[in-house]
Amino acid sequence: MTDPRTTGWLARLRERGVIRVAASYAVIAWLALQISSVVLEPLGAPKWMMTALIIAAAVGFPVAITLAWFLEIGEHGIQVDTAAEGVPRPTARGLRHYADAIVIGFLLVAVVVLLVRQSDLGKPKLPDNPAIAVLPFENLSGDPAQDYFSDGLAEEVLDRLGQVPGLLVVSRSSSFSFRDQDVDVRTVAERLGVSTVLEGTVRRDGRRLHLSAKLVDGKTGYQVWSGSFDREVNDVFAVQAELARAVIEAIVPVARGSAPVLASAAPPTTSLRAYDLFLLGRAAQNLRGRDGLHRSVEYLEQAMQADPSFARAQAALASSLVLLLHYDRDQPRDETVPRAEAAVFKALSLDPNLSDAQVAYANLLRDTRREGAEDAYRRALELNPSNAVAWHDYGVFLSFQEGRDEEKNAATRRSLELDPRSAITWTNYLNSVLRPGGATYRDEVRRAITALADVPDALVRLGSMAAMSGYPVEALQFINAAEASGIPTAMPSARMYFTALFPWIDTDPDRVARAAEAVLDDPGMRELALFTLIDDQGLRGQEAPLRQLFTDLGALRGADDKPLNAVMAFWYSVFGKYEEAARSLAIAEPIPERPTVGGLGSSIRNTQALPALLRVYRATGRADQAGEIAKRYLAEWRAERPKSSDESNFTWVDLAALEANEGNLDIAVELLRQALRWSELPPGFQPRLPWFRSLEGHPGYDALVRERSARIEKVRAKMLASTHAGKPPPPVRR
Repeated sequence: MTDPRTTGWLARLRERGVIRVAASYAVIAWLALQISSVVLEPLGAPKWMMTALIIAAAVGFPVAITLAWFLEIGEHGIQVDTAAEGVPRPTARGLRHYADAIVIGFLLVAVVVLLVRQSDLGKPKLPDNPAIAVLPFENLSGDPAQDYFSDGLAEEVLDRLGQVPGLLVVSRSSSFSFRDQDVDVRTVAERLGVSTVLEGTVRRDGRRLHLSAKLVDGKTGYQVWSGSFDREVNDVFAVQAELARAVIEAIVPVARGSAPVLASAAPPTTSLRAYDLFLLGRAAQNLRGRDGLHRSVEYLEQAMQADPSFARAQAALASSLVLLLHYDRDQPRDETVPRAEAAVFKALSLDPNLSDAQVAYANLLRDTRREGAEDAYRRALELNPSNAVAWHDYGVFLSFQEGRDEEKNAATRRSLELDPRSAITWTNYLNSVLRPGGATYRDEVRRAITALADVPDALVRLGSMAAMSGYPVEALQFINAAEASGIPTAMPSARMYFTALFPWIDTDPDRVARAAEAVLDDPGMRELALFTLIDDQGLRGQEAPLRQLFTDLGALRGADDKPLNAVMAFWYSVFGKYEEAARSLAIAEPIPERPTVGGLGSSIRNTQALPALLRVYRATGRADQAGEIAKRYLAEWRAERPKSSDESNFTWVDLAALEANEGNLDIAVELLRQALRWSELPPGFQPRLPWFRSLEGHPGYDALVRERSARIEKVRAKMLASTHAGKPPPPVRR
């Protein structure tokens, strides 16, 4: 009987090794294409190269089959196969003898890989409450001028994801702060507090657009999902919708039912030119500053000329105009407000469900009449719960409303979750939400340092805030972290400023001088250094060096410089040189129309300028005017005082200085006591100043001075331990 395995076409194909070659070719070609799809794009290879490889693989298959039919590999090498059917083939030795087993093994591996990739095996477990950060997409076009376009794509996807219930989406300002940084995805996720990170690359080549993206698990660094999109540039909105839908389906199973809504949403504009101008306008808006906002307005107005029905451009224009009122003092309000109103009303008429338009409307109302602002904020947050700007601005709005601290704090916390690398949000959070000095405060300081480890300017800003709040150890931690980043900071005066604020300068007369002299040769720092030295010499009672510093600054700024004369008037008053102080006051004109505690500047001479001014007036025949000023200021300040010292970081020391200056000793002592309850070392509480010397002998005040000295010792010990100084500090002089 004839063996069926030796008859028919299947047997002939097997005899001649065609099946073996076909399977081997398929496996090798598949592996080669998989590797190419991963490697070629990061190398910047043109997209036609991948297409060419696919075509070559397809064309090569019949060639390989043909060669396998006519040729055979035997012990004598490659030979033409002329053997008749059923005749034994040449014998193969070595690895060729096991070719069938090797091919089958490769096939099994390929099948397993495909099954794993199509299943959830090996993928990270999805979080119950997912949070995502969208990093700026890398521009592969070779033209830096196209960065705005790749950024815009990422922002649009971010905005779409923000509309998904249950998904926390970190704001642009935080996620884009990692631009051009070689930071591991897991580090990014840790600093932003997210579970997943979306990365992407964009190539815009003429009318073609290629976008590749991948979703990465923040804990493991493993890829959760990846995809590529090739479209005409006109289809950019379809690409955004498809990408957003794919990401939602990958990490938010509960939202899959609503994902098609995003994919089918109408494009925001039909004009590619309008969209380009909108992206340029929004990029300029994100830069803030006077010049950036003016450029933003120009771009956005051009976008509306290209497409008057582009609601997002109208809303962005309204936002830029409102911001200009804060960043450009020369911006005419009577012209800007109507322009902003027209833009925001047009945006809302075109799309009342646009969250950004509602925020712009709310901010406009907040800055004009306030009525209706809260409803607009709430509507904006309903439309996009991940709108960090809306949460932040709503928190600012609530800070002006009495009895709404809990709501304000909740809004601030939510804003921080969505924008964890925002210095201003961290400032609001640490300064308003938390009680400084407690264990929670110190824990959150450490968390802020982790989140902003590579943003030294933000760390320095937070350090300044901690210093002014009276927490020198935490302030020094921020400043040390900024210096440890190795990134140049725009605030090189931080350590000098910090050194000048606190009372342990009494133990080292040269400390401030060394910090200031280190930057005296820098033209941009010289004036600030001299002002710092003035305060140092003044607090130490060194009148002669003080006068020399005034002379040096006068040579730089001019004898009629108002800020300089205000400083001179303050310290002349402290030294009892009232006639000289009066001459400086005549130039400085230091009285504000309305008192603002702590709002006249950051140094002692600014926040306690009023007591000095009143002393000058009384010593130069203007006692009645001094009494009227003091009465008016005290009445307004007392009305603004909170009921409990735990409710606010109000500047108790400045109030105490004025009350002591006016002879209200018991009130002044109580205010200083509240200041020491609130902060560790209030920097403005300097017993050498004359208004505080008037309290000497009061039993409550003397106890506070002893408490202050004891705290200085403790703080200096903490600082010594944290900086590993080589010798103990000298004792504090009482």
